Amino acid sequence: MSKNHLKAAILAGLIVFVWSFVSWMVLPWHKQCLHKFTNQSEVARVIQQNAPVAGVYVLPNTMSYHERTSHEEMHRAEMMMEYGPFMFATVLPNGTGKMSIRPFVFSLIIDIIGTFIVIWMLMQTKSIHFWKRVSFVTLFGLGVAVLGQLPEWNWWGFSGGFVLVNMADFVIGWFLAGLAIAKLLRK
Repeated sequence: MSKNHLKAAILAGLIVFVWSFVSWMVLPWHKQCLHKFTNQSEVARVIQQNAPVAGVYVLPNTMSYHERTSHEEMHRAEMMMEYGPFMFATVLPNGTGKMSIRPFVFSLIIDIIGTFIVIWMLMQTKSIHFWKRVSFVTLFGLGVAVLGQLPEWNWWGFSGGFVLVNMADFVIGWFLAGLAIAKLLRK
């Protein structure tokens, strides 16, 4: 990769990062997809009592069953799967700690790595025009959205609105990145 490729990757990664920030912090669409428990304090108390270690929890967790699991317990889980409640959640019993710059830095690094990947893929194509480069990068974003978000909807019951907003985030962010990449790599 040349210096121009490096410059394009850093700028495009920054564009994706800034778009994501605007999407989450300025636009209302993500907030509309995130619900609040009726009694957060009570739910927090129950989670702290029943989720001793940080990790991903599933209710009911039928994947933890084995040959010695009773038929009654399996039946209760089947009923819970069918009638609810069902939950797929990340639990951090000790919280996230004080808000710091760390997650923002990691997010920017991840976005820049993504732009390096798409630029490398773009370099494997024959010389294509500006709008085809933009389309290529946008299609990359759509592919990431489809493969990263639709399985969450399919397997874990993520709401359609939540998934569509996240997919739109990917497509819009990568379209904007595609404009920068196509312009910087035009030469």
